[in-house]
Amino acid sequence: MKVNRGQSLDTARWLAVAMYLAGLVIYPVIGVSVKPMGEVDPEVLRLLGPLFLVVAVADYAVSLVLERIMLARARARAGGAAAAFTTVLIVSACGESLAVFGLVIHLLGSPNWALALYSLCAVHGLHLMMRWPEYEAAAGPGPSPQ
Repeated sequence: MKVNRGQSLDTARWLAVAMYLAGLVIYPVIGVSVKPMGEVDPEVLRLLGPLFLVVAVADYAVSLVLERIMLARARARAGGAAAAFTTVLIVSACGESLAVFGLVIHLLGSPNWALALYSLCAVHGLHLMMRWPEYEAAAGPGPSPQ
């Protein structure tokens, strides 16, 4: 299957937008709509909030490292559009996982920590948008006009 730059990265962009919208719109709505079933010990919640934030920041850092490695490999190939597409999906999944952490901590009963994690997800998505020209460059030249 041949992938040309224009189609693959346009599709990748829409998939990334859908993933971040799910994380930033649907997950918070679920968190507010669903009431926690049981009580979580307040001491445990005080520990889980910072712990989830540390894991989320580590996830963010790992996504940046993966992105660098994968984009370098895409640039090394001629026409690395498929590799750039895969990189977008993996990095977006790492960003969306930040919102999943927010949903989990919200369902456990700590909406303030959830807000911090949702905010980190939003920053990750904006960061991806700012790096988009790197993805375009890694995908290589587009199809020649006919």
